[in-house]
Parts: sequence; structure tokens; C-alpha cells
Amino acid sequence: MFDKENPKTVFSVSPVNYGTLTTDDVANQIAAESSATPGDVKNVLDRYAYYVKENLKKGYQIQLMGFGNLSIRFITTGTAKTEKEATAKLIQRLVPCFTPSFKVVNGKRIYDLMPDRITLVRYTGSIPAEDEDPTDATEPTDPSGSETGNPDDGGEMGE
Repeated sequence: MFDKENPKTVFSVSPVNYGTLTTDDVANQIAAESSATPGDVKNVLDRYAYYVKENLKKGYQIQLMGFGNLSIRFITTGTAKTEKEATAKLIQRLVPCFTPSFKVVNGKRIYDLMPDRITLVRYTGSIPAEDEDPTDATEPTDPSGSETGNPDDGGEMGE
């Protein structure tokens, strides 16, 4: 709660998005590390997206290796009191649903999509050039530059 009589400056943390990688970008990255051409990779990604949609339409849930599960969720107007009233008329719309895959370690969820480590940086409000590594363009949050793995000290953070 904020006291209007005694305003205070507060600080928070949030992730910064440095941009969006397109299918072309991803295809070029994959091609650089494999024997496939960017066109081959884009063709596989195109077919993959097509078959994911086709199989969702048929009622399947799709498990994406290392990512999670895709499914369709119903947004409904509510529930019905009888089985006969439980019809498609209750469905307002269909929504894609993604559940990330994870494993439980020491009672905590470890999501497969998350990197093992991230580096916390001080965001100055300027986004680095496309060919520049975002972590090189900003200074570490902790002026000492320590990277102990504790999110409280501004260094690298593991799961």
C-alpha cells in the first residue's frame, strides 16, 4: 500500500524481452548446427505445425519433447444441471492450452524449457543492437560483479 502523504521510491525486477526470433531465425540457427539447410528445417517446422493442428482437431493432446503438452481447452458459459443440458451450446470458444513439461526435484518444479542458469543484468532502458549480446550491453546488477547463484545478490541464478 502506498501512503499518499509520504510517497516513497520503490524498485522491482522483471524480465526484459530483447526481441522476437522468427521461424527464419530459428531455421538458420538449427541449420548452422546440423547437416540440414534452412529450407529443410523450415519445411519440417511447417509440417510439424500442420500435424499438431490436425491432431488437436481430431481430439489428441500433443506432447512436445522437452517443451510440454498442447491441448484445446473449452471456455464455457457454466455448467448444466442435467446430462441432457450438457451440450456444445455451453462452449463459448476454444482456446489453445500449453502445459510446460517439468520434473519435481526436492519438492520444486523444474521446468524443462527454463535454462539451467540466467544472468541478471541492470536494464538501463536501451535495447542492444541485433548483433550485440544483451548481457554485454548492460552492467551486472551487483556492482561487485559476483555471480554466486543467489538472485538476491544480482549474479547468476540457477533453479
